[in-house]
This record gives sequence, structure tokens and C-alpha cells, in this order.
Amino acid sequence: MIDLLLANVCKQNVTRFPYEIVRLAEDIAGGLMVTAPSEKDLRDPYLGKYIDKYLRGVDCVSTENRLRILRLIENLALGTAAVGYRTESMHGAGSPQAQRIMIARQGNIEMKKKLAKAIAHIEE
Repeated sequence: MIDLLLANVCKQNVTRFPYEIVRLAEDIAGGLMVTAPSEKDLRDPYLGKYIDKYLRGVDCVSTENRLRILRLIENLALGTAAVGYRTESMHGAGSPQAQRIMIARQGNIEMKKKLAKAIAHIEE
């Protein structure tokens, strides 16, 4: 028999953490994630050298690979992969609000208050 409280807590985290992961990735990527030049621009004989010069990061990562990672983050955050990653994470386990209601019902908060008072030696 599953523990319904823990199942709902788990589902609540499943709906929350993918959004947090994407938020952190977007923060690290910065605005370049959505303003980066296209691959066609990078390969352009005239523009390519400027893109490489101004978007280059550390020597051990090529500008092309840097742009590829930015496009991956863009796809997970805003593109077609976001549907499966973000939307499914939010609604695939049922409504997050329904989970919060079940957690509140099953959490036995009054008992936890009594235990906290006992630990803190509160007698009111």
C-alpha cells in the first residue's frame, strides 16, 4: 500500500523542480539564449568571424558548441521540447492544487503542532 501523503509530496516536487531547473539554466544562459545568431549567420563568410570573435567563451569550448548548448536550453525552455518537459511535468501527475489539498488533508498538522509543543515544552 502506498503512502498517499508521500506520493502527493513527490508529485508536488515533480511539478516544481523542472521549472526551477529551466529557470536556473535560463539565468546562467542569459539573454543570449534568445538573441543568439543562427547557424546560418555563424557559417556566413563575413558575419561568422565576428560572431566567433564576440561570442567566444573559454578556449576549450568552441563558439559553435556554445551556441548549440544555448539552443538546447532555448528548446527546453521555450521550444517544442518545452511541451514534453515543462507542461507534462506540471500536469502529468494531476493538478498541483489538488496535490496541495491532499497534502493538507493527510498531513495531520494538528498532531505535528502537538509534537512541536511537547518538544519545546509548551503547555498551553
